[in-house]
This record gives sequence, structure tokens and C-alpha cells, in this order.
Amino acid sequence: MRYYLVNLVIHLLILVVLILLACIFAMRNRKRKTKSIIGYFLPTVFAILAILDLVLLSAPRLMDISSVVGRSYYYDTGEVTEVSFLKTSFVVDGKRYYINPLRLKIKVGDTVRIKHTQYARFTSEVIDVSNVETLPSETEEKK
Repeated sequence: MRYYLVNLVIHLLILVVLILLACIFAMRNRKRKTKSIIGYFLPTVFAILAILDLVLLSAPRLMDISSVVGRSYYYDTGEVTEVSFLKTSFVVDGKRYYINPLRLKIKVGDTVRIKHTQYARFTSEVIDVSNVETLPSETEEKK
């Protein structure tokens, strides 16, 4: 899950930079040092971008920390309908899952079993079950 941790740190750094930029431009406005009209709206733009980054990207990753530390993952099975251009994510049954692009070895049409975190859907393991008739957990339950 190093990819998850690196991604979390990067998004938190982006969030901190956006907040700092909003504060810097707000202080410039307060001291009346802003020269252009666009400069007056930059604190608002950076604040909106920070809120969007927090709600859509950083918060789900932060809520998944307990899952990663406790190694409690969720499992889904389905057919891959889309793989992103940079191979950092893929779609199964309408849900987007994120994975380290160096580990992605699936293609569209494969049936996979995904081990992922709850909120941000970072995958720790993807098992290709296209050629397998039953999943390992199903055979264990029958015994």
C-alpha cells in the first residue's frame, strides 16, 4: 500500500499549498497590495479548489487510514469495463478503483476479484478470475 500512502501525502501537500495560496492572496487584498481585478478573486478561487480537493480526494483517503493500518479490506468481483489511459485506475461494474500503474496487468473484459479500501477504493490486490471457475473463498466455505 505504498502507492496509497504516497498518493495520500501528495494530496495533503496539494491541499496545504492551496490553503497557503488562499491565505497569501487574502493578506495581499487586506493590505491593498493587489494590482489587478483578478487578484481580488484569487483567494476565493483557491479556497474553492481547496474545499473540492478536500471533499473529493483527500478526505476519502484520510478515512481509509484505519482500513490500511488494520488491514481490513473490502472485496468486490466483476468484469472490467474500462482501464484509464495512464493505467492508474480501472472501472468494474460502474465503480472506479485505483491501483499502482506498475501492478496493473488486467485488460477490458477480464473478470477480477478486487481487494480494496472502503472509501477511496485503493486496491491492494487484484485477482484475475476469468479462467478460474470458483473463487478461493467459495471453495473454503463449502468445506
